[in-house]
Amino acid sequence: MRLLPALALAAVLAVPARAEVLIGVAGPMSGAFAGIGAEIQAGVETAVAALNAHGGLDGEPVAVVTVDDKCDAETGTAVANQLIGRGVRYVVGHACAAAAIPAAKAYAAAGLPFVTPAVTNPRFTDERIGPLVFRLAPRSDAQPKAILRALLAEGPDVRVAFVSDGSVYGRGLIDAVAAGFTAAGGRPVATLDFTPGEKSQNALVGELQDAAVTRVVVGAFHPDLAVIATEMRARGLSATLLTGDAAALNAFPDLAGAAADGVVVAMPAPAPGAPGQSEAAAAIMALGAEPGMVALTSHAAVELLAATAGAADVGAALRAAPTATVIGPVTLDDKGDRLESGYGLFVWRAGTLQRLD
Repeated sequence: MRLLPALALAAVLAVPARAEVLIGVAGPMSGAFAGIGAEIQAGVETAVAALNAHGGLDGEPVAVVTVDDKCDAETGTAVANQLIGRGVRYVVGHACAAAAIPAAKAYAAAGLPFVTPAVTNPRFTDERIGPLVFRLAPRSDAQPKAILRALLAEGPDVRVAFVSDGSVYGRGLIDAVAAGFTAAGGRPVATLDFTPGEKSQNALVGELQDAAVTRVVVGAFHPDLAVIATEMRARGLSATLLTGDAAALNAFPDLAGAAADGVVVAMPAPAPGAPGQSEAAAAIMALGAEPGMVALTSHAAVELLAATAGAADVGAALRAAPTATVIGPVTLDDKGDRLESGYGLFVWRAGTLQRLD
């Protein structure tokens, strides 16, 4: 083996390793919401690949550090501290408010810019945890308005039941829709709660059938919604189910099968034809992930953060002017919410979501 001269070896050892800009990715990478975590991961990775293909950030390559928050508050704080300890420059992720809010407090204390592509709970920005905490997902208090539009299009005499799993998400959704429906002159024919996680909801479906409902607004997560939809169809109840974005996961039709057809979902609606959107979607699919709104928004979050590279005040830079992203222009308000956010109505047909409005 040929040995390097001592001076040459010293010179080689003195060359510093090329630095990397680390972007932290956090989300439910396991469990019932792992599909959302996969979308966040794929969206960030495709955006990072695009950045690296154009020289990275500030001339440095970008790498991703991923953690699993399990949609849990204690775990959310723990993994946030892990990312901080790893020296990440930015954080993208968290899908559940339970994990995102405590994690955001840790990022804010460390002075790290943090963007969530998926948390819709108004508390996330209403509490104004820190000036570098941002949200690209639309607020959940805008979601009931989309469902209400669909109900009111049927007229105030439509026979509607409101059904909740009792969770913060489910109860909040149906209470807001019911309040708007009542204010517009409508009269619900039933307001029902059920116990989530049961293998059968026949008693609930029986009450809906007895009430002769034609529309059912459900505040619940996709496994329970699949049980309700399946048993409604099995009993010949053709009432239309309307629900929130928790049923936008592909896992819903996987569980409900043909019973998913016709279920109307209020969910974030991307700006069609935004520059780079089709390319980003293709890259996300190439990673084996669904190019849904969460994935595209996660990609956009990296674009947004990259646009602030070198800025002395990241928050001011993001609020100064709209930033072009694959989901369309992004303008942030003083709370850190995206001004362009909104919900659209979609319907499940043969395993795919189709736009209604």
